[in-house]
Amino acid sequence: MTKSTSRNIPLTSEEIRYFYDLLDESLTPYDCGKLCAPKNGGEPLCCSVENAVPMLYREEFAYLAKRTELWARWKPKTDVDKKMKKEDETKLLVFCECKGIAHCERENRSICCRTFPLEPYIDAQGKFIGLIFMKEFRGKCPLQTRLKDIKQSVVDKHFQFWTLLFEKKSDEYDLYKGTSRGWRISAAKTGQQLPILYPAAVSA
Repeated sequence: MTKSTSRNIPLTSEEIRYFYDLLDESLTPYDCGKLCAPKNGGEPLCCSVENAVPMLYREEFAYLAKRTELWARWKPKTDVDKKMKKEDETKLLVFCECKGIAHCERENRSICCRTFPLEPYIDAQGKFIGLIFMKEFRGKCPLQTRLKDIKQSVVDKHFQFWTLLFEKKSDEYDLYKGTSRGWRISAAKTGQQLPILYPAAVSA
């Protein structure tokens, strides 16, 4: 995909189930949560709303609500949280929270749980070419310095997922086009190479 298709088509239950199956494989051969848990009160960084509030597609939240009591709409407590909820929730995505790591139901993890901490990278020509680490978690998630530990099979499946999703959600494409531009600006200032993870068809 090289440009926005200017459309946002709701995901069907069948598509969500397919995406969950596609994104079911663990990122690394080991439990990466054990890397950050000791410095995060015993919980993985990505399993605490104090560090990362999950955003679910609205139809995904409705889908999960029919099959589990694990998820609920996130209720901000501070003024900063309330501002974030007001500004960042969209017609596509809503902030949610689960019951926590002690009550995790792996089969009912959200898409954002399954893809964290990677996101799509779109080049200057508007082409989706690979995955990149989420910038807002640099210095927090240990995988930032262990990208080689992320399995190629996972990169390939995540690439397939985003390719399919962009065909339905142009707002998501536009969002990551913007974040990718931010990565290029940052890299140009620091002189560092972009840490892009390419699908096997590209990296081979």
